[in-house]
Amino acid sequence: MAEEMRFAEVAVDAGLAQRTFSYSVPEGQEVVPGQLVRVPFGSRLLQGIVFTLSQTPAYEPTKDIAGIVSSAPVLTAIQLGLAAWFGEHYLCPLFVAASLMLPPDFRQRIRTYFSAAPEAKASPLPLTGPQELMLQYVRRRGSVELRQLEKAFKKTSALAIAGGLVRRGMLLKTSDLERPKVGPKTVSYVRLIVSHEELESQLGELRRSSAAPADEGDAAPKRRWGKRDARLALALAALRDGGGRLAHTEMRKTTGATSADVEFLVGRSLVALEQEQVFRDPLAGGQVTSLSAAEPALTEAQESIWREIEGGMAGARAGSRESPPVFLLHGITGSGKTEIYLRSLSLIAKTGRQAIVMVPEISLTPQTIGRFVARFPGKVAVLHSRLSPGQLYDEWRRIRDGAFDVVIGSRSAIFAPLPDLGLVVLDEEHEWTYKQTEAEPRYHTRDVAVKLASLAGATVILGSATPDIVSYYRAQTGEYRLVELAERVTSAGWASEPGPSSPGRLSSVEVVDLRQELRAGNRSIFSRSLQNATNVALAAREQVIFFLNRRGTATFVNCRDCGFVLKCKRCDATLTYHAAEDDLVCHLCNHRTIAPDICPNCLSPRIRYLGVGTQKVEEEAKKTFPGARLLRWDRDAARRRGAHADILAKFTAHEADILIGTQMIAKGLDLPQVTLVGVICADIGLHLPDFRASEHTFQILTQVAGRAGRGVLQGKTIVQTYTPEHYAVVAASQQDYRAFYEREVGFRSQQENPPFSRLAKLLYAAVNNEKCRKEANRVSKQLREIIAGEGIRDYSLVGPAPAYISRLRGRYRWQIIVRGPEPERLVGGLALPGGWSVDVDPVSLL
Repeated sequence: MAEEMRFAEVAVDAGLAQRTFSYSVPEGQEVVPGQLVRVPFGSRLLQGIVFTLSQTPAYEPTKDIAGIVSSAPVLTAIQLGLAAWFGEHYLCPLFVAASLMLPPDFRQRIRTYFSAAPEAKASPLPLTGPQELMLQYVRRRGSVELRQLEKAFKKTSALAIAGGLVRRGMLLKTSDLERPKVGPKTVSYVRLIVSHEELESQLGELRRSSAAPADEGDAAPKRRWGKRDARLALALAALRDGGGRLAHTEMRKTTGATSADVEFLVGRSLVALEQEQVFRDPLAGGQVTSLSAAEPALTEAQESIWREIEGGMAGARAGSRESPPVFLLHGITGSGKTEIYLRSLSLIAKTGRQAIVMVPEISLTPQTIGRFVARFPGKVAVLHSRLSPGQLYDEWRRIRDGAFDVVIGSRSAIFAPLPDLGLVVLDEEHEWTYKQTEAEPRYHTRDVAVKLASLAGATVILGSATPDIVSYYRAQTGEYRLVELAERVTSAGWASEPGPSSPGRLSSVEVVDLRQELRAGNRSIFSRSLQNATNVALAAREQVIFFLNRRGTATFVNCRDCGFVLKCKRCDATLTYHAAEDDLVCHLCNHRTIAPDICPNCLSPRIRYLGVGTQKVEEEAKKTFPGARLLRWDRDAARRRGAHADILAKFTAHEADILIGTQMIAKGLDLPQVTLVGVICADIGLHLPDFRASEHTFQILTQVAGRAGRGVLQGKTIVQTYTPEHYAVVAASQQDYRAFYEREVGFRSQQENPPFSRLAKLLYAAVNNEKCRKEANRVSKQLREIIAGEGIRDYSLVGPAPAYISRLRGRYRWQIIVRGPEPERLVGGLALPGGWSVDVDPVSLL
C-alpha cells in the first residue's frame, strides 16, 4: 500500500445508516479494501469492513484501527460495489449489506467482560447490596462475561450495577469479538510406517503374548495386558488389510482399539497419526437422483431461442462498454426452459467462468440438482439455509477457491463468492420468495442479480411461464430482451431416456363453479367433476395432485351460540385448527394452544370448525377415494431436514397416488405420471386488498396447471372457484399470459402502480396502538411537507393506516406507502427512530 494512504473508510457493525467511518491506519500495518478489521466505536470494539483507502479522512478526528480480523480481503471489489448499491437502494447500513457476502460465521458478536480492578481505591460512598454482591462474584471468578452476570443477577439491572462499579473504579470493562463457532473439519487417520516383515513380526509377538497362560501370582495383570495385546494385534491386522491406512474412528469400531492403544503403537514407531481435512458435502446424502448426462436434441423453437441467447452471452464481460444482456425467457410450463439453462451454463464453463442458478424454494433443490449434477458431475455446489453450519462453511470456501462451475440454491445463493461470475439464472423469476421480507435488508434477488451481473459483466436469464408483470413490462420497453417458448416438449422429459424433442400440448383446464355445486346439493369439497376425473385417473394407475394454498384442518373456530371466533392473543389473526396435533395454531407467530371443548366466551359446547386446509383435504380424500395412497406436502409435513426430498422421492417413485399440498407443489416440479390436477379453491388470496392479488392468483393457477400432462399422456386440470368470471381465473383456465398481462397492466396504469411507479412501504410497530398512530401521522406529515416544500412531482402517499395484519407478535402496526419514481431517495432523507422498517419495492402491501 502506498505510504500516503493512511486512512480507511470502514463500514462498522453498529446498526447505523448507510455510511462509513474514518479510521487511521497504524504505522507498519497494511490494510486493503475488503478486509475485515476491529475498530473502536465509542466505548466498544466492533467489527468493520474496509471499503476504501484515502490520503485524507472523510471525517475527523480519527481513531486507529485496533486490529486485523482477516489477513486477506473477504470481499472483492465487485462485492463492495454491490454492498454500496444495497445501502443506497434498500436504505440499509453498509455493514449489514456487506455481511450478506461474508463467509459463514464471520460476523461475530461483541462480548463484554468485567474483572476486578487490581488497585481499586476505597469508595467515599458505601456500596449498595447488589453492588457488593456483584463485586464479590467477579472477584471470585477473575473475569466474568456480561451474559453470566445477567444470569446471576437480574437481566434488566445487571449492566446498570456493573456500570456503577466501573465508574467507581472497582471493575474494569473490556470487550472483544466472540470466536467463530465453525471451522474446517478434520479426521484422524492411523497409518502404518513399518515394513511388511516388521509388521508380521510384531503381529506374531502380540498374538503370542495375548494367548500366553497367566502365572498364578500375577493373573490379573496378565489378563489385562493380554486383552490389550489382542486389540493391538487386531488393529495392526486391520491396517494391513485396509491398505495401510484407516480412519481412527473406523479402527475403533471394528477392532475395539482405544486412543491409548493407538498412542502405544505410535510410541513403538509402528504407526503414525495424521490429520486430514474433509469436506461436509451436502450432496453426499444420496438424495440426488442419477440422471443421464446426454443432451437431448432441441426443438426448432428451442434452437432459435438458444442461438439468440448464445449470441448475447458472447459479448458479456466485466469492463465491457456494452451492458451485459438480461434475457426474459417466457416459456410455457414444460417448454424446455431448463435445457436452455443447461446449454448456457455449459457455454460459460467452457470460457472458464462460473454461474449461479437460483430456485425459489428449498424444496425444489433435490430435483433441480439432479438435473444439473448429471450435466456437470463434481462441479455443482449448493447453498441454502437448510444446510448445516459446517456444510455452509465448506461450500463457501470451495466456491471461493473455484472448485465449482455452478452454484445452485435459493435466495442467499446470489451472494456466492465465485471468482469470475459469468451467468445468473433465476428460474421461476416471478416468485415472491425471491424477496426477503422478514429481516433487513429487504432485497429482491432478481434486482440484486441484475445489479451484480452489471458489475461482473455477466449475463442474466430470468425464466418463467408466468413472468412478473414488471419484468414483462421491462421486456416490452426494451430494458430486458424477451425470448419466448410457446410449445411444450414431451418426449425428452427428465424421467425418460433422452431423445428427439417434439412439441406437446398443455393440459386442458375445466373451471367448476362451486356455487352451482352447492345448488345441486353437493357439499363435498370435491366437485362432481373432480371426483369423476380422480376415479378415472386412479383406475388407470395415474397420479393426481390436489392443490390448496392453505394449511391445517379448519381455518377458524367459532361458537354457534355467541359467534365468538378464537384468535391469537399476540396477533390480529384467527387460530387454525390442526387435527393431526389436535391444537390451534397461529400461522403468523406459531403460537399454539389446546383446542377448547367449550366456548371461552359463553361456555357453550356448540363449537364449530369452519374452512378447509390441506389436512382437511387429506381427511376427505381418504373417505372419498378409500383405495388411494395419499401424501401431504406442506410446511407441517416437511418440518424435518430432508423431508422435502423424501416426499418428492416417494411420489416420483409412485409410492403414492394422490399428492396434497400448498404452493410448494406448484413450482417447477416435473412429475410425468401426473395427469390430473385439482385446485380445491382458486379464490384463496384473490380478493385480498393488495394490487398484486390478481397477479398472484393467475400465476399460481397457471403454474399448478402446468404440473399435469408433462409425460406422454394428456393432462387435465380442474379449477374449483366461486368467481369463475374473474379475469385472472379466465386467463389461467386458457393459460393465456398475454391476455392477463394486457388486462392487468391497464389497471396498473390507471392506479399508477408498478411498473408505472415504484413503491416503498414504511411500517411502524409498537406495543401501544396510540403511540403507533401518532408516530405514523408524524412521519406522514413530515413526508408531505418535504413533497410540498421542495415541489417534488410524481410522488404520492397512501396512509397512514393500520396494516392489514394490524397486530403481530404483540406489536401494533401502522404503515405508509410512498409511490413515486425513486421512493428510496425521498425516504432516505428521513431520520426514522427505532420501530420503523422500510421495504423498498415490496412484493405485498399486506
